[in-house]
Amino acid sequence: MEKLTQRQYVFGALFVFANKLQLIGDRLDPNITMKQWFLVAMLSQFGEKAPTISELAAFMGCSRQNVKKLAGRLSEKGFLQLQKDPEDSRQTRLRVTGACKDYFAARAGREEQWLSQVFDGISQAQLDGLYHSMKQLEQNIGRMEETL
Repeated sequence: MEKLTQRQYVFGALFVFANKLQLIGDRLDPNITMKQWFLVAMLSQFGEKAPTISELAAFMGCSRQNVKKLAGRLSEKGFLQLQKDPEDSRQTRLRVTGACKDYFAARAGREEQWLSQVFDGISQAQLDGLYHSMKQLEQNIGRMEETL
């Protein structure tokens, strides 16, 4: 097998890193998985607006079924409220609970420490370059999605 190009390495590494970060992150807290954490983090980006399951799924880049399953588990834990949309009963809106906000506020220090470990040894200039590269990948993938 021939040596990977930089693009091939980076492309494959995105998947490997995502899998490894999920495994490590799942050990961080026995009460919530990384996928559940990600859902709450993405939901918080909507502010006070409670998105529908479909809106959140599109924002997260995953299936509606996946979000519905994750949201159901978070609801059972008291972290999310699932509310029927008053204008369209076919839609379910998601809202974080006060208990969820309190829980994540209590573990904020551990999360920051974990992120510090993830980015240890990476300079601000390197982080800036990575950030801009990731934003460009996001735009490229967005254009690819439009053509499907």
